[in-house]
Amino acid sequence: MTSMLTVVTASPADIPSQTGLVLWLDASDGASVTAESGDTVWKDKSPDRRTLSVCGKSKPSLVADAMNGKGVIRFDGNGGFLVNTVRGVKGPANVFIVSRRLKDQTDAPKWQRLVSSWDGVNADNKAPNFCVTGDKDGNTNAYGTVVYYRMLNDVVLGTIGIGANGNGSQQYFSGDIAEVLIYDRAFLTDEESRTIIKYLGEKWGAEVPPAAGWTRQGPLGETPKRVTDAFPLSDQTNTGGWTRHVPMCDEFNDDALDRSKWIDSMLWWQGRQPAWFSPSNVTVKDGMLNLTFRKEEPPAQYAAKGYSNYTSACVMTKKGANILYGYFEIRSRAMASAGSSAFWLQCAGWDNPKLTSGNNGWEIDVFELGGKAPGFEKKYNMNLHANRNTPEGKQHWSAGDSWISPFNFIDDFHTYGLLWGKKNIEYYVDGVLVRRVPNSCWHYPMYLIFDSEAMFSWLGVPKDEDLPSTFSIDYVRTWVRAE
Repeated sequence: MTSMLTVVTASPADIPSQTGLVLWLDASDGASVTAESGDTVWKDKSPDRRTLSVCGKSKPSLVADAMNGKGVIRFDGNGGFLVNTVRGVKGPANVFIVSRRLKDQTDAPKWQRLVSSWDGVNADNKAPNFCVTGDKDGNTNAYGTVVYYRMLNDVVLGTIGIGANGNGSQQYFSGDIAEVLIYDRAFLTDEESRTIIKYLGEKWGAEVPPAAGWTRQGPLGETPKRVTDAFPLSDQTNTGGWTRHVPMCDEFNDDALDRSKWIDSMLWWQGRQPAWFSPSNVTVKDGMLNLTFRKEEPPAQYAAKGYSNYTSACVMTKKGANILYGYFEIRSRAMASAGSSAFWLQCAGWDNPKLTSGNNGWEIDVFELGGKAPGFEKKYNMNLHANRNTPEGKQHWSAGDSWISPFNFIDDFHTYGLLWGKKNIEYYVDGVLVRRVPNSCWHYPMYLIFDSEAMFSWLGVPKDEDLPSTFSIDYVRTWVRAE
């Protein structure tokens, strides 16, 4: 099996930043791991020197020379550690964990916690709490040494569970944890997170998730001023060497959709049920492309396929009009309902025979916005989707994150950009970088897509009084350069 993960080669590593470090557990440090009366005591190395207590039926144990020649703390699925409340108020946090699960550690229940935060009231997977599981889908498969990284907004650092739920009573980890770093602050640049990931990867011989990057925590700050439409808002002096890619540019100043560039449906999908992509929900008017979400019954032939009660809309580039790498910018306003307003790129199998084998990236979501979805009004949701081959067959993999904006996305038009390069994928809002991830596998030509969708299990069902609602796009501009 070919791994999607990047192996970090060993070399001397710097000590991680101490600024805002509120918990640091290091199983390789003999001074912080001791055996007292037969019990393993794991001591916090952060400036606060917090105390850990054992929870559960069994006690984690130190195993020497277990990972890259260093010790680890071994959890058997029946116990873990707890740390008393670190920060009771909501705020940003950054969490790093080095762990693995061996083949003989795979028989414990699902949803095992590596790190958990509990406020004493809500479940640890409900805001303002958070949890990091050994597998994002809760599975108990074996995995090699890996660096997990979570960037969090508006969370509490309540009772912290290490290898256990923060309430101390369940979801114990079965596997090895080597190091844990928790910061109670935002990371303002991606260099901060990359430095710590590099330190952990080199120290433990660990693999790094392919989309381990950085997401902005906090406001945009000063935004760039538009001087020219010739180049992206984030690069008005064109330091990137961009040229316009006319087939994927449109100001939508005509009275109808430009059929030489776009289709008002989707080539391989008819919409997320129960809402069908209806061409009648696509209009061009007053210099805008409008995609509408309605409460109405679809035609009988689509009702027979499971569509009902709602229709939505999609616009994408024509068959064969795909692209490999570029800068994509739109100015738009999200619809004022819980329907999704989305801007994304996706591969088609007929264009990319390699999509049927190996590990590959096949979708980049620039945004999926729930303009009036409770709790999502200010969430800028970004994602990357890929496939990986495993002994059990091909599995879906994704790497999503959210930036919390200071404004609601339905209140006004904003400029959204994506730089899809050979080395990195970067997301921009109003010309300011909000996320950067290394491009580990998104190297196949993709189609450009805008749509409104029914994401009821995630964003909720739109209220009848909010429908119809419309996702409006002022323009789309695309640039290319030599990669």
